Amino acid sequence: MDQTFIEVLVARNRNMAAAVMKVVCAILAAFSLLMVPSSLVFLLAVAIFGVAAYYSYLQEWIEYEYSYVSGELTVDKIMARSRRKSMADYPVEKIEVAAPEGSYHLDGYQGRDCEVKDYSSRKTNTFIIYYEGQKKLILDADRGLMEALRSTAPSRIFLT
Repeated sequence: MDQTFIEVLVARNRNMAAAVMKVVCAILAAFSLLMVPSSLVFLLAVAIFGVAAYYSYLQEWIEYEYSYVSGELTVDKIMARSRRKSMADYPVEKIEVAAPEGSYHLDGYQGRDCEVKDYSSRKTNTFIIYYEGQKKLILDADRGLMEALRSTAPSRIFLT
């Protein structure tokens, strides 16, 4: 039985729009808080701007963690370097094809109308995985992770 365990952490660049939005919403919430005694509308504005600042804070730093354990690829999203959310579990036996972006192995799948799940850093080293004919996964997997996946399904996972 295969007992391989591999983790890869991929960080996206800082989302500057979320950073600016966080600061603007925090300033507007603070200003609205100063105006609370004059009107209840400002109390509602404090709540709205406070929630918007919090969600902007969560979107400022996004990281993805890929874990491969015994034939299953798990993707987790880490927001603001503190909150973890499990995105999906993908059994390797349901992968149709996986190859680096631009590989000729993906040519037969180019015209498919699939749901796209982008779990990449949007930089380099991108691998494309077509999963169950319904999803196209975009990952920034390192060579070790792809070799572990390939050991499970060598006819469907390509490294070149």
